[in-house]
Amino acid sequence: MKKWLILVASIFITHNAYSQCQIGINEVDEFDSTRVVATIPVSIGYMIPSRYEDENGPKMIEEGKIIILYTEQDSINAFMMTIVVPEHKYLKIKNGFNVLLKLSSGRVEAIYDVPDKSEFDRSINMHSYQHTCVLTFNMFYRLTQETIEKIRINYENSRRTISVSKEQGEAIKEAFQCIGTVTKYYPRS
Repeated sequence: MKKWLILVASIFITHNAYSQCQIGINEVDEFDSTRVVATIPVSIGYMIPSRYEDENGPKMIEEGKIIILYTEQDSINAFMMTIVVPEHKYLKIKNGFNVLLKLSSGRVEAIYDVPDKSEFDRSINMHSYQHTCVLTFNMFYRLTQETIEKIRINYENSRRTISVSKEQGEAIKEAFQCIGTVTKYYPRS
């Protein structure tokens, strides 16, 4: 699964045309018949300085990216949201309800996170964390109707809050609607 996410992130450019439905992957694995559908990455947060510097100063990078995924194999179907964020130092985190979403309705929802161990990215001299959040169908449908305003990631000894702009929130909502349309889960009939 991680290889698919890296492939999507490296092949496709960031989602700038917010009103278009753009799918990065929609294929069936020929070995185990697993269908994988993924959106192209949506940027979140602000531009932040990395720890990589040249004569012009620190390299500016995006605070994070989100990819919406759907997998289907036999009778098991799942929606996931992967959040990729750079961190200045190595942080410990375990599986659990570590990711909180503040929605446009004012509700704060905790979602289950299965984080990968960080990888040190030499191009920015920072650790890159990939948080794969498993979504219930209720949460999926909620995210097709509401926008995300903030994301909080709770590490063992620290936390990170990412503010999502209105345009980014709309792009995330449209990505959920897009993947729902492709997988025939949205709109509900």
